[in-house]
Amino acid sequence: MLPSTVASINRGGVVTETEPLESLLTRVMRLVATQGEQPANEGGTTLTTTEGVVLIELLGAGEVTQQQLSGQLRLDKSRVSRLCSALERKHLVTRHRDEHNRRHLLVRITRHGTAAATRLRRTWQERHERMLGAMTAEERHALLLGLRALHRELDAVHGPDDRFA
Repeated sequence: MLPSTVASINRGGVVTETEPLESLLTRVMRLVATQGEQPANEGGTTLTTTEGVVLIELLGAGEVTQQQLSGQLRLDKSRVSRLCSALERKHLVTRHRDEHNRRHLLVRITRHGTAAATRLRRTWQERHERMLGAMTAEERHALLLGLRALHRELDAVHGPDDRFA
């Protein structure tokens, strides 16, 4: 167990309790993991959170190889292959062999996929704005510092990700 603790501060700025940092981090990780398994419905298409992340990545990337997508998302190649297959069945992406290197499978977002990704990104932005809007400026600043530190530590384990530097 981590020796450090965090203080919970109520709306009036009064410390109401302390709890082990490890316990709080575990609860947050559990919430993120369970939320990620709840499908979202975007325009009549059901998407898992990970499928949504793939679509939003493709929205900005255009056409990429599955291997590039795997590296960008830091997901195992076989998992990316399964995700792309699921998205292809939903007509959100297309895949085809690279004419210059037949070993590479290129993935491209479709018009339907672009619409779904755009709606999903807007939904996520609105959710984040609501969550952050419920926090004080000090809480948002503390969250920013904490998330940067957490990102730095995860990079140490998984290698740097320059997109969030």
